[in-house]
Amino acid sequence: MIALKYGKRKVVNYRGARMIVGGLTSKNKIDILLYISKEFAYIDNQRDLFDRVVALSVEIFEVDNVTVRLWQNGQLVPVRFLKETTPPRRPLRPGEGYSGAVFIEKKPVNLDNLEHYPDYLDENESTRCAMVVPILFRDEALGTISIEKDTAYFYKKDDLEILEAMASQLALALNEVKLIEGLVEARSRIQSDLKMGRSVQSQIIPSEIAPWNSIRFGHYFEPMVEVSGDYFDVMRSGNSLTCIIADVSGHGVPAALVTMALHFQFRRCVEQGFGLTEMMEELNESIRHRLPDGTYFTTQLIRIYADHTYSYVNAGHVRLMHYKRAQKEFIFHDTKGIPLGIAPVRRTDYEEKFSRLEPGDALVMLTDGFYEQRTATHEETGLQTVINWFGEILGAANPPDAAETTVQFLDRFNKHVEGWPREDDLTLLVLDCSVHLENARKVYLEARKFLREKNLSKAEELALEAYRLDSSLHDNLLLLSRVYNEQSRPDEAARFLSEYVVSSGAHKPEYYHMLGTLYYRNGDIRAAKRELKKSLSLDHTFTRASLMLARCYLKEGARPKAIKTLQQALKSSPANEQVRQSLKNVESMA
Repeated sequence: MIALKYGKRKVVNYRGARMIVGGLTSKNKIDILLYISKEFAYIDNQRDLFDRVVALSVEIFEVDNVTVRLWQNGQLVPVRFLKETTPPRRPLRPGEGYSGAVFIEKKPVNLDNLEHYPDYLDENESTRCAMVVPILFRDEALGTISIEKDTAYFYKKDDLEILEAMASQLALALNEVKLIEGLVEARSRIQSDLKMGRSVQSQIIPSEIAPWNSIRFGHYFEPMVEVSGDYFDVMRSGNSLTCIIADVSGHGVPAALVTMALHFQFRRCVEQGFGLTEMMEELNESIRHRLPDGTYFTTQLIRIYADHTYSYVNAGHVRLMHYKRAQKEFIFHDTKGIPLGIAPVRRTDYEEKFSRLEPGDALVMLTDGFYEQRTATHEETGLQTVINWFGEILGAANPPDAAETTVQFLDRFNKHVEGWPREDDLTLLVLDCSVHLENARKVYLEARKFLREKNLSKAEELALEAYRLDSSLHDNLLLLSRVYNEQSRPDEAARFLSEYVVSSGAHKPEYYHMLGTLYYRNGDIRAAKRELKKSLSLDHTFTRASLMLARCYLKEGARPKAIKTLQQALKSSPANEQVRQSLKNVESMA
């Protein structure tokens, strides 16, 4: 509350004139001006600011009402008042009423008796005395403050000066509040956009990576801010697996946008069967012209084949680390090639080299954020420290798998940096070749021999043993599916064939046709239709899938759908007599 002591003012008649008794002294005025300035100094939003104007007006001016109006959308809108009136407060046009007039003239007024200004009042309005001042900031009118009293002649010149000073302080405070609120709103929008960007980016960064043909994975991805300029992905394509890791220069949204373009182009290149050096050329040419000035990215590609040989290409990225279990040492792989996005490149500017993974071996792909991260003593972690940690973990008597290797490495890293703030994005991809591969493959070869001899029970026994040793061995998954198919167990055959398709990424029409046929034989028509439609979406000319899909529709009693399916098949393969005859047979059904 304001710390002032003064008697209540009142209006009296003296020698035929109206006079105000009581009110403010000169010292009161100085104290009040200082108090107003102090009160406005710590308010950071408009709502509290207007509430304080009303409260101060009640304390200082003994008001019956007070109204703060702001210029909004071509009108003076009442944004705060002490109490509602009859008639209610309403927006005013410029020049309308005493507030509209003051807004136009930009000059304060003390209307000591509103009976002399009937045009300023609405019908039934009780106000008889009003002080009105414009809220001015650098000669721009932002709105008005009106102090209202039901008693005429209640205010004098000193009161108007106080109110004018309050309006000036309010204008300054409003400007600061608008800046603060604008910054808060902008920050909120940025944070919201960053969260959305993080959500979008999380869709392109793998959260789980299932084993592929005895290759297991561990991975870690930590943006320095909400979004990251690092990127990695793993894409399966049947008999090969392609991995990428990249580090875009810079941080935040611009770098993250590059990773999203990189994700799309990487997947497109793999789907179209590009070689690794061809991919480097294509990634550069498809993205380079869209990069912000000065932006580039380093990247590394590896492709692992069904026999566990692999090839690799590097474009200015950290060297690929291959831990050789037999020798208990790292081999470091690098190839010539500049980072992408700097200049036009050709496939011949990059070099592809080859190596092989043996059981127990591991590959480590990472970005430089790990070894450039400083500790609490401001020293960089260093690449050799990172290599030593991995060497200790992978060189253990019972080495962990790739996922556990990643966990143990991160534990050492976090302890080493002692919670020091991240200075770069962190991305890690670890791949290892199962130590059980050799034994699983031997058992699988035995199972295959018994299958050739038509000893299905022994083939099943050995294939299941190989599956327990390594559930991701592709050849064994196909063998199990075949064994169960020959045993007339379509449900089990479908299970292992489905595991093979998902694990290998071999999305081929013939596999989906086989799955559809197995589900049909097992009586699951809905699942059969789903797989057969996948087959036809990959190859609409695959007539065996069309014929089986038509059988599914007939099984459900949906003869029109069967006819439509066969008609579409005939359009794709007009010379296929089997489809033509099947269509004729279905059309002739009663």
